[in-house]
Amino acid sequence: MYSLTKYARTLNEITASDNTLSLGLIMTEFAESPLTESGKENGRMKVTLSSPQSGLIKVTAQVRYLGKDTTQVISTRPSGSGIIDNDENSVIFKSGMLEAKINKTGTFRIVISYCGIPITATSLNAFFASRRPDPYTGVCFDIAPGESCFGLGGSGTIDLIGRKEETNNMNESAAFNKVPFFVSSRGYGVFVNSCGSVKFDFASQSGSISIAQEGETIEFFIMAGNTPTEVIATYTGLLGRDDTINSLSNGIAINYGNNYDYTYESILSDLDQAQDLGITISELWLGTGFLAKNARTGYTWDAARFPDPGKFIRKIHDRGILLGVALTPYISDVTPEFVECVDNDYLVKDSEGNILLADYDSGSMAIIDILNQQARNWLGLKFDSILHMGIDLVEADFKYELLNQDKPTSYINNYASTFNMIVKDCAARCIGSDKDSIIRSSTSAGDQTGPYRNIFINKNTASYSSMACAVNNALSYGMSGYGIVNMDVPSIAVSSPTLYTRWAQLAMLMPHCRLPVPFCKDSEMLETLKLACQIRSGLLAYIESCCVEAASFGAPVIRPMQVEFSNDKLSAKCQNQYMLGSSVMVCPVFSGAGNVSFYVPSGVWTNYLTREVITGPRIISRKADIKEIPLYIRPNSIITSHTGDTITFSCFQLAEGKVAAAEVFGQDKAVSGVVNVLRQGDRITVKTDGFGRSTKRVVLTGITNVVGVSEGFPDSDQYGTTIEFSSSELIITLG
Repeated sequence: MYSLTKYARTLNEITASDNTLSLGLIMTEFAESPLTESGKENGRMKVTLSSPQSGLIKVTAQVRYLGKDTTQVISTRPSGSGIIDNDENSVIFKSGMLEAKINKTGTFRIVISYCGIPITATSLNAFFASRRPDPYTGVCFDIAPGESCFGLGGSGTIDLIGRKEETNNMNESAAFNKVPFFVSSRGYGVFVNSCGSVKFDFASQSGSISIAQEGETIEFFIMAGNTPTEVIATYTGLLGRDDTINSLSNGIAINYGNNYDYTYESILSDLDQAQDLGITISELWLGTGFLAKNARTGYTWDAARFPDPGKFIRKIHDRGILLGVALTPYISDVTPEFVECVDNDYLVKDSEGNILLADYDSGSMAIIDILNQQARNWLGLKFDSILHMGIDLVEADFKYELLNQDKPTSYINNYASTFNMIVKDCAARCIGSDKDSIIRSSTSAGDQTGPYRNIFINKNTASYSSMACAVNNALSYGMSGYGIVNMDVPSIAVSSPTLYTRWAQLAMLMPHCRLPVPFCKDSEMLETLKLACQIRSGLLAYIESCCVEAASFGAPVIRPMQVEFSNDKLSAKCQNQYMLGSSVMVCPVFSGAGNVSFYVPSGVWTNYLTREVITGPRIISRKADIKEIPLYIRPNSIITSHTGDTITFSCFQLAEGKVAAAEVFGQDKAVSGVVNVLRQGDRITVKTDGFGRSTKRVVLTGITNVVGVSEGFPDSDQYGTTIEFSSSELIITLG
C-alpha cells in the first residue's frame, strides 16, 4: 500500500490580526506509486506565524483541528512581538532582527532572514501532510552546500547531515536520548514543540531538511543568532536553564555504581587506601547499592550492610567527602511498599490493564506511574525520606527501555523530564537549591533545567572507539541545550590500565566526572591519574567560569571546533577534539600506542603543560606519552587559578591592541572579579575589578623581557614572567 502525501504549494489567503499572520494554503496530492494519479488539488492547510518574544518566530501548520495538541512541551503567550509588513508583492513577519518573507505569487515559500541576510528558506515542498500509515504533518527547509547541523540530543556523531533520526526514546539507548532541536552552522535553530514522535531527515536523499511531527499539526520555533551559541542561548532561554552550578570536583569523584557487595567497612577501607595512595576523594557515589540486594529497586537502606546509615553518612562527611545516591522510579515486588502501590494503582500498566513487570536476577520490578499525581506525590515523599538523612548529591537514574512500547510516544518521552523534576524538587527541599547537584541518566524535550546530563556507555563495552563516541555524544548534548555534562569512566576499563588512564584523562577535562571503584592498581597509572587531577585543579576556576556561562546563557562548556571557528573549513572535519570553553583545546588520545592527530587553527597556541608554542593552521600527528593529553591554550586568552588566598591570571600569547578578559566567580556563582589585559607596543596594562586588595598574580607566558612594573617585582624563568600585585591596576613595561 502506497502512502499519499499532500504538499501545500499555493497561497490563496492572507489575514493579519493581533500580531499574528495567518496563511491559507491549497494542498496538492502526490503518491509514491507511479500508477496513482498525482497533482490534483485536495484540501487546505492553515499556517500561522506569531512571536511570543523578540527574536523568535513560532510557526504552526495545521491540516485540520482535532482538539488541543496534548504533546506540546511548552505553552507560549499570545504573539506580542510580531510586526507585519504587507504590500502588493509580499508579506513580511518580523520579530526583532529575525524575519520571514512570503511572496504572494509563485510557489509558496517562506524565506528566513537575520539582520537582513537570508539564512534559510522552506523548500519547494514547504509544508506537507501524509499518512505512513499514521498521520504526519511536516515542513522542509533548504540546505546550503557545506552547511552543518548539530543537536537532537545524544548522537554518536557531531554533524547531523546525511542522517535520519526520530525523537522516540523508547527506541534509543539511554545514552542517546533525542530532543527535537537542532542548530545550523548558518546561524539558525529549529525547535519542534512536541514530546511526541518527530522524524528528521537531514538531506539523506535530497537537498533539504525534512521534519515530520506525528498528527495533523506541527508547531515549531525558529530562532537565529550571529553564532550557534547565540542560537542555543535563545533556545534555552525559551525552555529554561539551570541557574545554579554546584559541586565541581576539585578532587576525584568515585562511583560504586549499582554494586550490592560493598559494605560500610569496605567503603571506609577503600577511602583509607586512596588516602595512602595520595588520592584526594571529594565525592562518593553509591548508586542504588545502598539498597538490599534482593530489593535493589526500593527506598530502604540495606540493614545488613548499613545497620546505622546515619553513622555511616557522618563518617563520610567527617572526611570532607560529599555523599551521593541514585534514585529510581522502579520498585521491587519484594519490598513492603509494593503492595501499597498495587492497592493504590500507582504502577504503570500495559494496554490490557496488567501491571508492567520486568524480571531480573533477584525478582521482578514495576515502574511508578509518575504521570499519576497521587503516585508522583507518594514517590516524592519516599525520596525525601532518603535525602533528609544527609545525602549531598543525587543521580536521577531512569532508563526508557523498561517502559512498555504500547504507551504513546508522548507518554514515554515525557516520563524522563517528569521524573527529573521530581528528583530536582526533592533535592531542593532536602539539600537546598543552592547546594544540590543532580546527574540525570535520561532526558527529553524541555528538560534542560538541571545540570549534568550523564555521558556513559554500555557497562559491558569499553574501547577507544566507544571513548570517541562518548566525546561526540557529549558534544551533541551540548549543542542540544545541555550545556553541562558529567562523564562516567566505565568500570570495565579498569582491566586495561592504558585505556583506563586515557579515559580518566579525558573525563577530568569535562565539567564533572566520576571514576569507578576499584581503582586501577598499576603504579604508573596511579601517578598519571594524580597528574590529571592536578591539571583539573589548575583549570578548575576556568571550568567553573565556563559552567556559569552555560547556566547564564546556555553556551555549552564543551564545544565542537566548528562552533568556535565557524570560518575555518578544516575545523568542520575535527571529530576527535573539542574546545573546553572558548580558550582551551582538548585533543584526547584514542590509541593504546599513544598516537594522536589533531588540527590547530590559525594563531600561536601554547601547550598548557610544556608551554611549547605551535603556529596554526596545521595538522599535527605525533605520539603522546601516557602522562600527557595534548591541551592547548588559544591565543590572547587568560586562564585563572586559585592557590589559597592568591588568584593567578595566566596570560597566553597576548595580541597587540586586543583586550584579553576573564571573569572569576565566587562560591555563590555571582561575578566576584573581572580581569582585563591589554598589550600596546612595549606596555602591558592589567586591570582588575572586584578582588579588593587581595593578593593577585599575573603570569605572562612566553614573555621574559620585562624591564619595569608599577608594583611588585618581576620573576622570570624559561616559561615567562610572574608578578604579584594587590592594586586594581598594574602597568608592565617591556624592553
